[in-house]
Amino acid sequence: MKLATKLASKKVSKKVIAVFSIAMMMLMMAVPGLCTEPETPSLDINFDIEEMFTWAQTIINAMLPVVYIIMGVALGFLIIRAFKAAFN
Repeated sequence: MKLATKLASKKVSKKVIAVFSIAMMMLMMAVPGLCTEPETPSLDINFDIEEMFTWAQTIINAMLPVVYIIMGVALGFLIIRAFKAAFN
C-alpha cells in the first residue's frame, strides 16, 4: 500500500498503477500453483462404440423430419416444372 501512495505522490498515471496492481494480483494467484508438486498429466478417454451409435441414431431420428420436408418441397418443384414443360 505504501508503494501505491509513493507512486501516486510522484504523479504516476492511474493506468500505470492499475497495470501494476493487476500484475501483482496475477503474480499472487500464480505463486501457489508454482509451489505445489507437479502431477503427471494424463488423458483418460472412455470411448464406447455402442454409445456412439446410440447418439448417432438419436441425431438421425431428430433430423429426418427436416430432410423429409426439404425433399418433399424439392420433389414438388420438380413435378410442377415437369407439368409446366409438358403443356408448353
